[in-house]
Amino acid sequence: MIKNFSLLLGVSLVIAPPVFSQVLSQNTSSNSTPIFQSQFSRNLAKNFQEAKSEGCFVLYDLKRDRYIRYNSSRCQKRFIPASTFKIFNSLVSLETKAIADENTVIPWNGVSNQSFPVWNQDQTMRTAFTRSVVWFYQELARRAGKENMTKYIQAAGYGNQDIADKIDSFWLRGKLRISPEEQIKFLVRLYKEELPFSPAVMKTVKDIMIIERQDTYTLRGKTGWGRDVDGVKNIGWYVGYIERDNDVYFYALNFENQDPKFEMIPIRKKILFDIFKDLQLLG
Repeated sequence: MIKNFSLLLGVSLVIAPPVFSQVLSQNTSSNSTPIFQSQFSRNLAKNFQEAKSEGCFVLYDLKRDRYIRYNSSRCQKRFIPASTFKIFNSLVSLETKAIADENTVIPWNGVSNQSFPVWNQDQTMRTAFTRSVVWFYQELARRAGKENMTKYIQAAGYGNQDIADKIDSFWLRGKLRISPEEQIKFLVRLYKEELPFSPAVMKTVKDIMIIERQDTYTLRGKTGWGRDVDGVKNIGWYVGYIERDNDVYFYALNFENQDPKFEMIPIRKKILFDIFKDLQLLG
């Protein structure tokens, strides 16, 4: 299945290898819009339209050094990282010993969150990452401190590197911004263990990023939900990568919606997994 995807990917970028020339001639002329790309684009556009949202998507095939993009101009634009920053926060916190390891328990701070009751308990980094527990990562950022955070933000070249706001909220309501394209580049460096952190720390964070592991693939990722930032009610993120058949595919989904009651969690997941289905990446 994934071999078919590789061929389709070549068509979508109009750089098909010779082995695919016969398939191309059977489906479309060389001057027409590739069938696969238009189907993918139509389905994603329909999902965004139904969600009354505007968004973009980037997929990067590491082995072939190729991209698929939807709404490429938006892919270059920077947005608040929201909880996708938990990837970076985890790296800094482990590297600086703000927390001993990913299984160390931090007691609940007692502040109840009615929207996310699973936050209202003691957490480890593993549980807090999976559940996207804000208070836990705010505590880690305070422990790491602004000096360390600034040092590693600059060393890694993360987004616009602007954390001149409160140490426990700059990724939620501050000035830090990152583009979908930059998310991809950051994740590639994490995968290759080329970020300014120890290999052990990067391996740990990659491990806690696992969403699903099957016989044929491993899916890693992190969500993000920015609220009331830059005049936008909701900014949704889903970033990560998929490993399968000795290939790695990095992805970044970003979109916005102006409905205060927008159901971000189920809609964001549907959009992403519909993309995966179209690109034949899972299953």
